[in-house]
Amino acid sequence: MDGSFDLAAARPRQSLPCHVAVAIPVRNEASRLHRLLSALAVAAERSPCPVTALVLANNCSDDTAALARAFRHPALGIETVEIAFAAAEANAGRARRLAMDLAWREGALLMTTDGDATPAPDWIAAAFQRAALGADVVCGTIGTDARHVLATPSGARITAAEVAYGALVHEIRHALDQIAGRQPVGTPKPHYIESGASLAIRADAYAAIGGLPHVRSSEDRALVHLAERRGLAICYDDAMHAHVSARLFGRAEGGMAECLRRRMTEDDPLADQAMLRLLVLRQLWARTMAGDRPLFPDRSVPCGRRMRASDLERELPRLSAFVEAQVRPDAALWLGAMPAVAVA
Repeated sequence: MDGSFDLAAARPRQSLPCHVAVAIPVRNEASRLHRLLSALAVAAERSPCPVTALVLANNCSDDTAALARAFRHPALGIETVEIAFAAAEANAGRARRLAMDLAWREGALLMTTDGDATPAPDWIAAAFQRAALGADVVCGTIGTDARHVLATPSGARITAAEVAYGALVHEIRHALDQIAGRQPVGTPKPHYIESGASLAIRADAYAAIGGLPHVRSSEDRALVHLAERRGLAICYDDAMHAHVSARLFGRAEGGMAECLRRRMTEDDPLADQAMLRLLVLRQLWARTMAGDRPLFPDRSVPCGRRMRASDLERELPRLSAFVEAQVRPDAALWLGAMPAVAVA
């Protein structure tokens, strides 16, 4: 019961999606599911086309499936599927892939979110608008209340280091994407959040790339990277927002809850694996300036040894100097000679 798609069977893109299908993998979310579905119903009321949510209740020992079946709202259709994965296969990547495969329908905008998420009222409408303007993949934002993490010395330390270091990494990535034509020239730096709690992809694009990659975790980032490799148009939209919980005991190995716990308890916490070392960033930039168009490395796996808070703090001054002395002047010359693209 694991759907897969054949590139040869993919149909030509339609001008507009005619349906919105939301894939929701859930495990023991009885206490949160009604809030999620209620928020999704509000968003569905603002959708320009019909909306169906596929709730995949996997390995549940509570009333999640029964609550999903009992939910009623005129703007939101609900399909509920129950499944028990074998222990070796019970992971976030497997669950989301199956949920998206089952939710897939021809001509749809396929969206996905998490069981502990609360989509904003315009979550669906924002994604639909971007798809209508030509985006194959739409990455939304997520927000959370992590004050309990920031209240710890280690949590505050890694957060401050990542914010400063990540801003420079994203500046480099944005320049690379513009030079390579992956992002429009002259537009603001994207948020570069790639989260399964707030993600959309056209059904034809999902079929063309073979569906969600077979990974145990970070399947959201793996999907976006695969889409980049296949040359799909990727949009990062601030208006497509979902709020997620900052719980410390989640439902998936390697997920956000585990990450938050470690940030609160480890003296020198691991940084997000999207934080690349200066050496890697220098190499990417050199290749780009030499006329190559390298993709930013896959964010679903570490690129070399994963960095810690101390690594970010140590490399931050050198990264800042590299951006100031080389990236910004080079980018100004390259991008200044390229025509800007108007984006609605």
